Parts: sequence; C-alpha cells; structure tokens
Amino acid sequence: MSKEASLTIEKFRDGEESKFLIKSPKEIQLTLHALAQKKTVTVIYFDNGERFFKSVLLAANDKGIWLDVGPNEEDNQRLVNSDNITFVTMHLGAKVQFVCHQVQVAIYAAHPAFYFPLPKQMLRLQRRDYYRLSTSSDAPLKCIIPPATVKAAQQHEITIMDISVGGIALVCKESSVNLEAGEIYPDCCIVLPDIGTLIATIQVKNLFDVTSASGAVTKHAGCEFVQMDGKMSMLLQRYIGIMQSKLSR
Repeated sequence: MSKEASLTIEKFRDGEESKFLIKSPKEIQLTLHALAQKKTVTVIYFDNGERFFKSVLLAANDKGIWLDVGPNEEDNQRLVNSDNITFVTMHLGAKVQFVCHQVQVAIYAAHPAFYFPLPKQMLRLQRRDYYRLSTSSDAPLKCIIPPATVKAAQQHEITIMDISVGGIALVCKESSVNLEAGEIYPDCCIVLPDIGTLIATIQVKNLFDVTSASGAVTKHAGCEFVQMDGKMSMLLQRYIGIMQSKLSR
C-alpha cells in the first residue's frame, strides 16, 4: 500500500501536539468505528516503538477496540507484555495516532484478536497540517546518503517516493544500500530543484517490502527528519508550497 510509508509515529516538541489532539470520547469512538467499518490497515508499535506490525481495526464501541493479531507469534506475545502501545493509521486523508494500554487477548468473530480500552485522546493530523508530496516518476527527488553511514566506499542516491516537513519515504531499489530500522543517518542531501539543497539527518522508522503487480519486490523505508534546523525547514516548506501550487493549477 502506497500510504503505509507515512504510517510512522509522529513526535512533537513539548506542547506542540496539543492543537492536533481530540479528547472527546464520542468523537474518538466515531472515528474508530469508521475505521473499523472500512477494515483500515493500522500499524501497531510496541516494545518502546522498536517493533511493529500491520493489523486491521475490526470493531469499536464506547468501551474499547478490537484488532486483528499479527502474523508472528513472538511479536504477538511481545505486544501482550508491552505498555504504551501506539497505533498509526489514516482516516479521510488525515493521519490518526493514539496510544492504548492494558492489552487483552480476545476473540472476535470466532478468531483471535486483541482488545484495548478506548484511548483517552487521539492525534489527528489533517492533510493541510502534514502534506506529503509525491515525487515525479519522470524526475524523482534523490536522497544522497554519505558513504560512512551506509558502510560503503561511495555515496548512494536513493529514490524518494514522497516528502513532507516531517520526513521522507524511500524506495530502496539499490541492492548495495543496507538501511536499518532505528538507525540515524546524518548529513543526507536532497537537491530541491530551483530552491536549493536540503541537508538533514534522517532516522529510519520502518522498513517493509512492497510487491508490484508484476511480482517485483522493492523495500520501502519510512524515515523521519531529526531536529531539522530552521533554515532547512523553511527551504523544504517553500519547495512543498511551490509544488502544491503547481499541482492545484
């Protein structure tokens, strides 16, 4: 799924996330119920965010939610033993994120499931707040990672699938590039046409394989910008703004 690259955990500076929070139990329940009706793919992060798997929201009521178990029994057991479990999904073009506690093993529609009490609050990032710009297939942006960070003798250019003020999604077709989940890669360069060169530190938040209709498998990496300075952030915002204007014409 093309949107899965964006399903990484959003992190904010102190108090910054308050304008995106939903605290109404009724609104939270309605959102989760809508997600369950569409059997929306949800990424579940556990073990302090170091492990994750894709699941499906099965049902929701005013007390809690049910999600499908993961494909790996070890991951399922680790999740049961975890607290502060974070869920990331999409609803009506907005990114939705929330934290649950006290997971229970349950049965839903005669199948194994996880049950969680209804979250007390929910983070909702509207598209206008977190716009992800898909790059052109004719002239895609490239992320240049310095050789020292990829344990190679030369730098590598990795194709960027989409970019936002929060991070990038990479398509790792280059077999010699071995990115690792959780690793931080400093001094990466992204040339923004007619704007300038963005220099930033990225952290790989998740890795997963995507199979095309032809059967070809490529590895996608969802990456987050780490402490981007103000000058670079303004450069990126300017580029995204210009591209949005062009696309809306």
